[in-house]
Amino acid sequence: MGCFHRLQRIGPLLRGASALAVATLLLMPDGTVSGSPALAAEAESTKDRKEQEKVQEKKDKEFNREIQFRRVIGPKVLALGPYSVSLFVQGQPVEGRVRVAVQAKSVSDKTTMDAQKWAINGIIYPLAVRMFESGRPTPNAIRDFKGSAYELLSKRYPGMVDEVFIESLI
Repeated sequence: MGCFHRLQRIGPLLRGASALAVATLLLMPDGTVSGSPALAAEAESTKDRKEQEKVQEKKDKEFNREIQFRRVIGPKVLALGPYSVSLFVQGQPVEGRVRVAVQAKSVSDKTTMDAQKWAINGIIYPLAVRMFESGRPTPNAIRDFKGSAYELLSKRYPGMVDEVFIESLI
């Protein structure tokens, strides 16, 4: 009954829909619009669940993409890149992207090289930049890249590297 008297005093000051909103807030003792803390908790848990589902979907998508890629290129092939290269050659911008695949002699050799992927990236990336230094790569520049990469990787990992391939060159 006390809430009704408060509403009667404030009611003439407010008009239209705002009176209804204020009346609703005044009638709720805890000040929440939803009406109960259980609904607020349910909304929060639904929000958390949706965020977790979104994160899990991203993980699943990445996992499935990696499995498909491995099946296509084989179990002994280590995929590297893409390496993005942006240079200015004679005042003109040159941009390129290179994906490289290193074929190991065995699956255990590939696992060993995969554990040291950052060291391999440190070998391959400067060679990729050198390949684009004179503009778009020519067939000779591509052969030099593959030969240099094979030579340096063979020095670093003796007896483990079988072949170096360029998967894509954009």
